[in-house]
Parts: sequence; structure tokens; C-alpha cells
Amino acid sequence: MTPPPPRNPNAFYPGQRTREEWLAECAFNQACAGAIAAPGGAPIPGTEQAELPPADPAAPAAPDPTTATIQDVAQFAPAPPAIVGEPDGMGVVGMPTNFVVGAEEHIVQGDIFDIPVTVRFTPVSYVFTYGDGATRETRTAGRSWDDLGLPQFTATATSHSYGAAGEYEAGATIRYAAEADAGGGWFPIAGLLEVDTPTTLIRIVDVETALVQRTCDEDPSGPGC
Repeated sequence: MTPPPPRNPNAFYPGQRTREEWLAECAFNQACAGAIAAPGGAPIPGTEQAELPPADPAAPAAPDPTTATIQDVAQFAPAPPAIVGEPDGMGVVGMPTNFVVGAEEHIVQGDIFDIPVTVRFTPVSYVFTYGDGATRETRTAGRSWDDLGLPQFTATATSHSYGAAGEYEAGATIRYAAEADAGGGWFPIAGLLEVDTPTTLIRIVDVETALVQRTCDEDPSGPGC
């Protein structure tokens, strides 16, 4: 017997897109996924129904996990990640404060419509709220200046420059795309799941360039602190 051809891992993403193309579109598209059907109208592997006698028209249809939406998997949501501002939760008026969110891919086991599945959440976009009325929408969670190989107070894709001294509550909303596997391969879940980080306090100071003996952490009452 000739073995069946290997399954195309991209066969079930809307529009015959690759997973990477689907995730890129999901970044700012709340609908995120259309109707899911295997090529040629065949059922997605793992969701086939055995041939049975004609069913009673009044009987409920068999559950189909591929019809699930983001609300059906929200119970498996990742825990809210932290957001940090650097340097050390502080900043200087008119200079970039850098922000980084600790969001990662999240895989969990569970049931959809009483069918065991594996659910995978992938962060696809972020909305940063800086506490002064400004926001920024990005596809990156941000990276520290050290990771980027940049000096402090360099602008990044997630940084923000404050216009006035004070204390600000900054946070971010992470948008996750979801996929599930009922045993026959991953299929996308329609919609995006939004998870808010806890806010972090950012202290912005207005300073002039000066030579000092100690940092503000070492001497909070020092010049410019």
C-alpha cells in the first residue's frame, strides 16, 4: 500500500498562507482567521467523523473544535507578563525611556467542546500606553539596550520620551493569536486574545548635565534626582 503524502503544515491556514504569513496578518486584525477547511473540502485530520447511518434531524451535531473562536480558548490564556522601563524605572525629560514586555509563546493542554486539544498562543502585537496619554502599537515586545547593543537613552521601537517631569503608570496590552491541535495538526482559532500587563511606575526627572559623585539610586537627594 502506498503511504499517504506528508501533511502540509500550512494547509489549514486561511487563504493557503503559511503560518508566518497568517501570524503577520493577525498582528492588527481582530478577526484574524476565516473559515477553516482542508484542501478539496476534506475534513481536517483528527476531526473526521466515522460513517454512520443517517442521523436524526433533531439530534445535535457532533462537536467540531475547528469552529472554536477566541472566546472558547480564553480560559487557557497566558498569565499577564511584566513590563519594565529602563533605566531602572526612571527617565529624563525629553530623552527616550525604553520599555520591554516579557511576553512569550504559551502552550497548554485543555478541552474544546469536550474534545482534548493542545492550544498555542503566540504574541503578535502590542499596544504600549505610557501614562501621559501617548500610545504606540508595535509588533515587537521590545528589547533591552544591552540586548540591542545600544547605549542608554537611545530610541527604540518601544521607547517613549516624556515631555514633563513626574511619575507615570506605564503598561501594555498584548494581542495573542491562538491555534489548536486536536491530534491531526494545528488549525487557527478566529480572533485575537488581549491580555493587559500590570502597570509599572516610571519616574521622570528634569536634569541638566552635571558631574556628580553618586547616582540617584545611591543619593536620591543629589543634584537632578
